[in-house]
Amino acid sequence: MAPPPIVVPDERFATAEQIFRPVDPALVPELAGVLAFLAEREPDMLAAVADVDRSLIWAALEMSPLDYLDEGARLIEDLDSFRERADAQNVA
Repeated sequence: MAPPPIVVPDERFATAEQIFRPVDPALVPELAGVLAFLAEREPDMLAAVADVDRSLIWAALEMSPLDYLDEGARLIEDLDSFRERADAQNVA
């Protein structure tokens, strides 16, 4: 399935360039070295991550409100399960 086009109705909304931009190393100094390394030696890796980010957004746009509710309920169940296992390990 081809990803849907990004349609920006007017200047009041963010442009695609504003939404899909690389991480600014100045904003996350802990990542600056890693980003520089990847930009120099593995630029395809950064491009792949950006592509995955877009595909996750497109997938989310295809979900109905009930799908969102179902996904949220599953996430809560997973979180509860993780907490129960952590509590059981802390007791033992």
